[in-house]
Amino acid sequence: MANPEDFKDLGTSTISDALDRLGINGQALGLQPLDRSFRLAGRAFTIYMRPCDTVKGSVGDYIDDVNPGDIVVLDNSGRMDATVWGDILTTQAKRRGIGGTVIHGVCRDFDRSIELNYPVYSRGVTMRTGKDRVQADGYNVPISLGEVRVNPGDIIVGDGDGVLVVPKEREDEVLKLTLEVAEAEVHIRAAIEGGLRLDEARKQFRYHQLQTRDEG
Repeated sequence: MANPEDFKDLGTSTISDALDRLGINGQALGLQPLDRSFRLAGRAFTIYMRPCDTVKGSVGDYIDDVNPGDIVVLDNSGRMDATVWGDILTTQAKRRGIGGTVIHGVCRDFDRSIELNYPVYSRGVTMRTGKDRVQADGYNVPISLGEVRVNPGDIIVGDGDGVLVVPKEREDEVLKLTLEVAEAEVHIRAAIEGGLRLDEARKQFRYHQLQTRDEG
């Protein structure tokens, strides 16, 4: 089993190439960090949000059940009109050592995230509360980030380019191939800095093959 920290410094672009090679749909497109310097890598604690029932439910009491280092992943169906994350949750998550938050929807109080250097990825920011509008309908259940499925315990990786999901049952092969892509990129950069043509460098280190889906 891979360690999520093994992915943190590899970069989502390199991991994305490995996912493509393996035919895994893991790129959560449209989700961006509140600050481009944010980085995160950890296992998903998933939360399934839906519109409120006639009896209103809480939107944040789960926070003390999340393990340090894990990533809170909220599926709010991409809603842009009701937040599911704000400054109090950011404060408690940072205090407990939670690794970050990813939202299929919007957050608010982005300044607290910046102040505490707590990574939040979302589809946008608004001030309108989700209280009495949405509620948690399930914890640690399968959810989605748009077109990407997230299961509890999947590895979530984020940097300035966005966020992606590495399925836990394939994390070892994704890590292995990501390291191969990263090594090839190091060699290619060194080769072109030494004067080699880019097309020749890519051919020499099989760069296109590393990015092309393996149909075998």
